[in-house]
Amino acid sequence: MKNIFTIDTEDWYHANFEDGLFTNDSNVISTVEKNIDRYLELFSENDVKATFFVLGFVVEQHPQMIKKIAAEGHEIASHGYGHQLVYKQTKKEFREDVYKSKGLIEDLIGCEVLGYRAPSWSIIEESLWALDILEELGFKYNSAIFPTKNFLYGIPYAPRSAHNATV
Repeated sequence: MKNIFTIDTEDWYHANFEDGLFTNDSNVISTVEKNIDRYLELFSENDVKATFFVLGFVVEQHPQMIKKIAAEGHEIASHGYGHQLVYKQTKKEFREDVYKSKGLIEDLIGCEVLGYRAPSWSIIEESLWALDILEELGFKYNSAIFPTKNFLYGIPYAPRSAHNATV
């Protein structure tokens, strides 16, 4: 049996439940390193590899942690820069956010970033334009659309298995 394990590598204050509740402020106490260290310990003990969808902001704040994840053989993918909901950004803002994140990661780990996951799976019907931008930026896959609908995200008719990026 082959399973896929992914981790959104962000800090506790990056949740999108309420606009303006928290900001990307390096003065806020971070818990991301402690949590990632525990994941890495468990993965090592059980010979597990995962994909870590990493925020560009986290790359800037914790570069050694990101290097450690990559050095242990895990995939590093983009989760955008600042955990902003795609459907609340303009096309230009989205392109800049994702471009910045991809560049920060690639510069740090020295290899191409292939994957992207939208913060809170926020590519919804109104923001499907983002798929074209991801393709333009060279992403090979995305894990950005949730195939159900709730108050924050989802496209209920999206396929529930690996598929072409268009819905």
